[in-house]
Amino acid sequence: MDSKHSLKNPERNRIVSEAMEQIRAVMDSGPSLDNLEKGKALLIELAAREDLFNFEAFPLPDDDAMECSYLIHECDDGSYALYVNSGAPHQYYAPHDHGNAWAIIAGVNGRERHQLYLRKSDDPDDLLLVRKGEVVVAPGEAVTMQPDGIHEVNAMDDRPLLHLHLYAKNFVLQGYRWKYDFDSGAAERFHLDELGSITDAR
Repeated sequence: MDSKHSLKNPERNRIVSEAMEQIRAVMDSGPSLDNLEKGKALLIELAAREDLFNFEAFPLPDDDAMECSYLIHECDDGSYALYVNSGAPHQYYAPHDHGNAWAIIAGVNGRERHQLYLRKSDDPDDLLLVRKGEVVVAPGEAVTMQPDGIHEVNAMDDRPLLHLHLYAKNFVLQGYRWKYDFDSGAAERFHLDELGSITDAR
């Protein structure tokens, strides 16, 4: 992981911390659908600050990677981890979970399609998925996922993406995620470090 970032911004850190205090006050009682909706509204409000979140501050990958992830907030215990995702126009992720962490993803720039899934049963050996719907994340829009949520993500319109990704716990604590093949029911583990750079931008 790259721990350096030349565009750290104390004013952005202050505004992010204030917004995260509001979100934490909602989410500390658990990731219910109602709490996630309230948290989503707060994160959408933060994502509207394009003066703080833009490609100049959070550059796109300069190689063939699909994304750069910038950590901009987390609590001392690694919870309430907020990342800026700067994604290439070709960004695509097969169905995957988030290491048993709830998530809220809010759009800043560009559009991406989220196909939502759940495991077909609680049997750990049953890897088959069932589709639950679709959400387009764009400026003013967000998607929420409970700890057992699974989604497939692809960029739209051949445009780069800039989004805020909030997770119940940071990438390190999420450990390995599971990636699924919807048609075959196969699954494999992967780690976030395999997807692109992760920079501490606090």
